[in-house]
Amino acid sequence: MSAKRNILSAGFLFMVLALWGQETAFVASAPATVKVGDQFQFTVEGNEQGSIQFPEMSHFELLSGPFSSFSSSTQWINGKMTAKTTASYTYILRATSTGDFTIPPVKVKVKRETYETNPVQITVAGTSGGGTGSSGSAGSTTAASGETSEQSAQQPVFLRVLPSRTSVYVGEQFVAELKVYTSVNTRPTGGLKEVPYEGFYKHSLDADQASSRENVGGKTHVTQVLQRHVLIPQKAGKLVIEPFESEWTIPRRVGGQQGAGSMFDEFFNDPFFDRYQDVPVKIATRPVTINVKPLPPNAPSGFTGAVGDFKFSAKLSANQVQVNDALSLVVTISGTGNVSLLGAPRIDFPPDHDIYETTKSTKLSTSGNRVSGTVTFEYPFVVRHAGSFRIAPVSFSWFDPSTGKYQTATTEEFLFTVAKGEGTDDGGQIYIPGARGELVENIGTDILDIRRTIPEFVTIGTSPLKSTVYWLLYMLLFVLFLAAATIFRLYFKRKADVRLLRNRKANKMAKRRLRIADKARRSNEQDTFFEETEKAIWGYLSDKLSIEPSSLSREKVLELLGNAGVPGETLTELSRIIDECEYSRYAPSSERSDMNTLYGDAAGLLHKLEQNIRVR
Repeated sequence: MSAKRNILSAGFLFMVLALWGQETAFVASAPATVKVGDQFQFTVEGNEQGSIQFPEMSHFELLSGPFSSFSSSTQWINGKMTAKTTASYTYILRATSTGDFTIPPVKVKVKRETYETNPVQITVAGTSGGGTGSSGSAGSTTAASGETSEQSAQQPVFLRVLPSRTSVYVGEQFVAELKVYTSVNTRPTGGLKEVPYEGFYKHSLDADQASSRENVGGKTHVTQVLQRHVLIPQKAGKLVIEPFESEWTIPRRVGGQQGAGSMFDEFFNDPFFDRYQDVPVKIATRPVTINVKPLPPNAPSGFTGAVGDFKFSAKLSANQVQVNDALSLVVTISGTGNVSLLGAPRIDFPPDHDIYETTKSTKLSTSGNRVSGTVTFEYPFVVRHAGSFRIAPVSFSWFDPSTGKYQTATTEEFLFTVAKGEGTDDGGQIYIPGARGELVENIGTDILDIRRTIPEFVTIGTSPLKSTVYWLLYMLLFVLFLAAATIFRLYFKRKADVRLLRNRKANKMAKRRLRIADKARRSNEQDTFFEETEKAIWGYLSDKLSIEPSSLSREKVLELLGNAGVPGETLTELSRIIDECEYSRYAPSSERSDMNTLYGDAAGLLHKLEQNIRVR
């Protein structure tokens, strides 16, 4: 046992001496050519672990890093031991302007010595896209993003918005997916918001629950569809799906403590003792351009904006009724397309009947990646005269994108008879639309006499314009009218102020969300409780401070709250509660915060914020 221990000690000593014998050097590398807005890796490699000092740069933006990795190996060849240590530091950068630039040497401090890398030359070319992150399809190059699969594969995690089609008609539906690609263990730091899709009507579909593997640029990534929406463009032209930004975590290797230079410190700096730390990184999709073609001109008269494949029918509720009875014409449109955006067809009703407001009901369903459904329009009216009546045929037109042509469907005409009801005074005559007169039973003998004398005019009173009471009432009504107009004007102006309206309703909405969290607390639904509590706080801050959810961040909120007069201890309490909610959502059950305590703290925090915030 003693001999074996001596052999191991001697081998360890030889290994340390071999490592000490290496000449320390560091080399920096990066792609020779990138595009404006592209993310790329800047790597520093050497044979020693040290403290790296990144230089200041004006043409490149530092997104994240350094991500460090260390390895060592020992080989015996022909009785001679060779030891090799490799240290690597990786930064994620983004080019912000075009031109030829030089990244200055990076300084690396190893123990008491400082080493410099070589300068790196990079050419930054222009791009027609812009933004950050990745988008497009999984092919070699996408026109929408200008990014190759090889460039995407260099990122540990990136997002893409993948539309099923990039050229559609106005009102034609297509599917867009938000997909994440990752080669590391990652997750979003907070709740993932929906892509806004400005200029599109969107309908949410179920996302994939299972992940898959996909080869991008020769590198295998784990992929998952996070969101899937059916989109319907609302106007013609080139509509841009703007970059969607999200914050994710990626593991960063953290080495052991760097010692002062003893052989034992070198031993414990081995990668075996390294640990990993989750580092938040902001990533974003690239903009995706959708070419929206206008509908052909000369649309039929029955066209109300329907685009897709539809069926059309109409039915009258009854054919025989009595005077003052109610009837309704029901129009049903079903099919696949922009069902929820359909307008009501025009109906030509006979005159002199009471026509009421049209009601619309919609039933939607999703099959695969398409939205279909049924829309029902009901036209109620009350008949006021006896006779026979006719409703002209009803037409409905739609545009079929598959054929590029308009289609029209027309019903038969609708006939109904109205009988004289009890208590009516129509005399049994047949009603002629648009005219009422005395019944002529025999046109050969019955002549309606004409008044031959001038009627006698009788004074029934004096003009009210000469009355003092009239003018007093007139002035009073005029003053009341001005007062009412002023009050209504102020009321509607206040209602139109969305910022003020959100500010006033912030506390009410937060209490509503806390009630949902309280219900989850009493039901011991921990995941729902922590999620709803966090939503209540973030929703309150968004409404109270008039910040769009897409621009909401902790730094911005703390700055605005400080300017609004909120005490520092309240801000500290806010950060603590948000941290506990975020941690408890993903932590094991044994490490989660107490729901009763956290609920009371959150309610108290909202009360303090409501009392202290002074937003105008």
